Amino acid sequence: MSQPYLSLEAELHDAFWEAEDDGSEVRLMADFLSHFPGTALEIGAGSGRLMLPLVEQGFAVEGLELSLDMLELGRLRAKKLKIPVIFHRGDMSNWQGGMTYAALLAPAFTFQLASDPSRTLQHWWTLLRPGGGLYLTVFMPYAELLGDLPENHWYEDHKVTLPDGRLGLLETRHQLDMENQLVKRQHHYSISGDSPLHHESEQTIRWFEHAQLVDLLEKSGFRVDRFFLDFDPAFTAKNPDRESFDGILTYHATRL
Repeated sequence: MSQPYLSLEAELHDAFWEAEDDGSEVRLMADFLSHFPGTALEIGAGSGRLMLPLVEQGFAVEGLELSLDMLELGRLRAKKLKIPVIFHRGDMSNWQGGMTYAALLAPAFTFQLASDPSRTLQHWWTLLRPGGGLYLTVFMPYAELLGDLPENHWYEDHKVTLPDGRLGLLETRHQLDMENQLVKRQHHYSISGDSPLHHESEQTIRWFEHAQLVDLLEKSGFRVDRFFLDFDPAFTAKNPDRESFDGILTYHATRL
């Protein structure tokens, strides 16, 4: 089972992202989709933060999301914007929609929430048409691995002022499982106000070395066509594991 976003975790998700991202991944996905005409599926579409701008640009993109809370936010957002969209509810590792797609989009590190990465990629292969494209973003948790964020200590992860003036806050602490390449996180979400809101959750993120992920993709029936670093298509490296960068890797692959 993948890991859904619930309650305040869902409510604050987009606010945290939008405070730090200028829409760069939307632009990258739009460029990717231009090479794979037809209907695409965004995996882990959440509330449509990335999907809805793509639909507004004329791309045919459906969304797959596990969390009912995120789906409700997405449908409300689409209704407010008057954008006709199709959301599906299901687990990215086994959902069956009865059709195949021209492209799959797995942005925002969604793949790293999969409990069984190999099985998940093999399932994604079945969702794509032959020659279909896979857009995949992952990250290396360097702050945790290098000790910039010590284990078992609470720290302020994200903070944002909401449109109504209230403060949204995420505090996190983590443990590393080096053998299995896992970061196990505990989260405390809160929104300030006369009646403060709180939500606790846990999340497990898996990291991949570059060569490891390429091997996993190839064994699952994909050909890796290109990859780049930190959302910059011009930032490439022969061996990113030896490169100084922020830890974000984007892969373009084709279903064989």
